[in-house]
Amino acid sequence: MSISWAESEFGGAELGDARRTRRLVSVAARVAEHPGGRLTTVFDEPAPREGAYRLLSNEEVELAAVQAAMFASAAERAGAYPMVFVAQDQSSLAYTDDEQARGTGSVGSRDRGGRGFEVMSALAVSPDGVPLGVVGQSWWARTGPPVETPAEDREPGEKESRFWGEVFEAAYPRLAGAGGARPWFQMDRGADDWQVWKKAVELGAWLTVRSCYDRRVVTPRGKPRKYLRETLGHAPVAGSYTLPVAAGPGRVAREAQMEVRYAPVRLHMIQRPSKRTLKVSLWAVSTEEVSAAPPGESPIRWTLLTTRPVTSLGDALLVIHGYAMRWRIELFHKAWKSGGTRVEDSLLRSAGALQLWATVLAAVAVRLLRMTYLSRTTPTLPATTEFTADEIAATCLASRRKWNGICIPTIAEMTDWIARLGGYTGKSSGGPPGFIVLARGWARVEPVVIAVRTMRDATTRETRSDEW
Repeated sequence: MSISWAESEFGGAELGDARRTRRLVSVAARVAEHPGGRLTTVFDEPAPREGAYRLLSNEEVELAAVQAAMFASAAERAGAYPMVFVAQDQSSLAYTDDEQARGTGSVGSRDRGGRGFEVMSALAVSPDGVPLGVVGQSWWARTGPPVETPAEDREPGEKESRFWGEVFEAAYPRLAGAGGARPWFQMDRGADDWQVWKKAVELGAWLTVRSCYDRRVVTPRGKPRKYLRETLGHAPVAGSYTLPVAAGPGRVAREAQMEVRYAPVRLHMIQRPSKRTLKVSLWAVSTEEVSAAPPGESPIRWTLLTTRPVTSLGDALLVIHGYAMRWRIELFHKAWKSGGTRVEDSLLRSAGALQLWATVLAAVAVRLLRMTYLSRTTPTLPATTEFTADEIAATCLASRRKWNGICIPTIAEMTDWIARLGGYTGKSSGGPPGFIVLARGWARVEPVVIAVRTMRDATTRETRSDEW
């Protein structure tokens, strides 16, 4: 959460003027130190606040250039792994726009009059579940009257499902270039689309999608028709495992006993309304709860389609594990919107400024989420990999801990200290610290960081003066 992080995230942005890039880096650094959705919340001094306004309202600063820097930074982190999961999904960002002057479109139910933007994002995630960064993103606004034509009767370019394929196709080469990590994309049922599968086959990409349709299986001419779920249901049980199910709204905590099946399938897909066909060879994996589900709850059941070969129970379990990583993007959306950076609080007036600001906030939201998972997956990692010495010293001061500047705390210790400043109480809080308490805690640390830097800079100036 410092200038060094902001430099690595946005220092490569090609904005036509080095001064603009420096301003972008300083804006991102300030947001990282003091997350918030409104510029007036993030910047409490007039001069830097005015500088941020000028940057975001400058028509020469293009969204694509700022995104490109963010994508490249995430791809560089991903390059440390031979394979990364890429969770992709769509979300709505809602903004108050009663006069419809901010370039927004309809979001949510049209009869409620909600305004905002739709965003499709792709989030790279390490094999052990640590978010690495956003590697693809597209924005659009739903303008005009409601579309009356049924989805199956619209041309591909008229459907929002096209954004699944567009973001996938753009993000894939960013990760799969020479020496890069092999990406394995994970998508929900909205991506079970002819165009998406066609792109995956053309790219030779690994892709897992939760099945939305009981698609027809290709069978020899003259033979009875078969369908996906019937074919998978006839496959032998490959194995079983226990799934810990956490309590949640309408969900009882339990240990679910799951059975796994898998089978190769060749599916017959039809693109409507053109009726173009695609016959694609995939692997189907199912995981189904066979223990009794609590009253009022449906058993857990996933049917997953993947281009990644599945020839063993281990392969099938890896497919299931990969799809479970898709939950990371749901947490990213939460950190971006309600829990961390509060992107929807922005009062900026133009679509361009809103989207530029939201892109900076997206990078910071991933940063918050990344810290929570690093403390869980690599707790003994030195804190200096994510924090500066000033930030470590400030956290120790704020939490009344002694630090001699030599013994480096671990990432888990730093995260715990910051979270406790934000209200975390340890195990009694119900689990490890999350990004919400981290954001709250950092708000208390940030003023101390400024004081530590000021004191250090003053000491440095005095030392130089004495030398002269």
